[in-house]
Amino acid sequence: MEIEAKFSVPEKEIFAILISAQNIGPFVLDAAVQARLEDVYLDTVDMAIMSKGYYLRRRQKGQRIIYTIKSLGGLEKEIRRREEMECVLEQDMPYEKWDNADMGSFLSGVVGESTLVPLFNVSHVRNVRNVIDDERDVAEMSLDDVVITGWGKKLSYLEIEVELLSGGDERDLEKLVNMLRQEYSLVPDSLSKFERALELMEEFKDSVSLPEEDASISYTPLPVQTLFETYHVERAHARKVTENALRLFDELKEVHCLGEEYRRVIWIASLVHDVGVYTDVENHHKAGRDILMHSPPKELNSKFWPVAVWTTFLHKKKINLEKLDKLRSKPFGKLPVEMQQDTLKLAALIRIADGLDYSRMGSRLERITIEDEKVTILVQGPGSRIDADRADEKSDLWRILYSNEISFQAEG
Repeated sequence: MEIEAKFSVPEKEIFAILISAQNIGPFVLDAAVQARLEDVYLDTVDMAIMSKGYYLRRRQKGQRIIYTIKSLGGLEKEIRRREEMECVLEQDMPYEKWDNADMGSFLSGVVGESTLVPLFNVSHVRNVRNVIDDERDVAEMSLDDVVITGWGKKLSYLEIEVELLSGGDERDLEKLVNMLRQEYSLVPDSLSKFERALELMEEFKDSVSLPEEDASISYTPLPVQTLFETYHVERAHARKVTENALRLFDELKEVHCLGEEYRRVIWIASLVHDVGVYTDVENHHKAGRDILMHSPPKELNSKFWPVAVWTTFLHKKKINLEKLDKLRSKPFGKLPVEMQQDTLKLAALIRIADGLDYSRMGSRLERITIEDEKVTILVQGPGSRIDADRADEKSDLWRILYSNEISFQAEG
């Protein structure tokens, strides 16, 4: 169990003073030891670990790699109490091979056959000082200069963590909190680094460019997890389609030429592509469009809300030039021409990604090759023939947009 208090430090001068101060009230501080830490927070594409109430962190500390699972929340009266599991490695390896059965079992049950992907990075220069009272090491004080990066965003700030050690008790921690408040005017911070990064991911400050007829719509952005729960989204399928879409996006960049900002867009849009199934299975592309019109994913910048709306609408039915002309007579046609084209490119990838999981038998997108303006996609697994054929059918939009021939091969 981790027991700690956290403070944001608005002034660099106070941060510098606490790096060199000899004491905090009656507590003596030993010399600061500095280290540079590089953290990567990992989860499945649908945030399955977070939805269970935990997060997974990979930390590079010198030559060691430290994986940590911590529970979320646990804040009560300025003190945070969290479950914590840790595994230290000399070299990286899959979690199934870690020398920590509890962590391996937990991740196996939550992650299953899915891939762990990086969500965001946290770099920090940490100055560690032991807090001593009458020769007891009561706490460890970490003064962190933090930089969070992810999804094309960046946040820098200073913070202090005071973690209780075995030589202290919660009365010591409460005294330290009071001393930091009284002597340095610091205010306890309720957010962990993980929670700060989530807030950064969910910012949607830009104004929305809406067609005139949509200007009266009342928008209530919802987190993807809330959309999943509210509309009973088939999580395993959403996860697989998103993994496929990201792989297609990454390896076909020389063809689609979309900017890196669209990687996040296709990630979120793929997760919610089936949000309308529970509402109207036969016309779930229309139901999904209408749901996202009013409740777009909170994790997307607002200027990309229409992209999620229309990629969802476009993922199901067959597409031809006549249907695209008809689409332009809808509010879609009021979007800027460049956004219309980018939306169609993303929709083409999501259609293929969706087809590659048609069998729900765990087909793997094994290899993508581009040669002589021909794209060949190798699919493996027991349902590979079904999924390759379905992906080929759903490549109709791709074939309208690109001259590059696309084909699918199956290995079962």
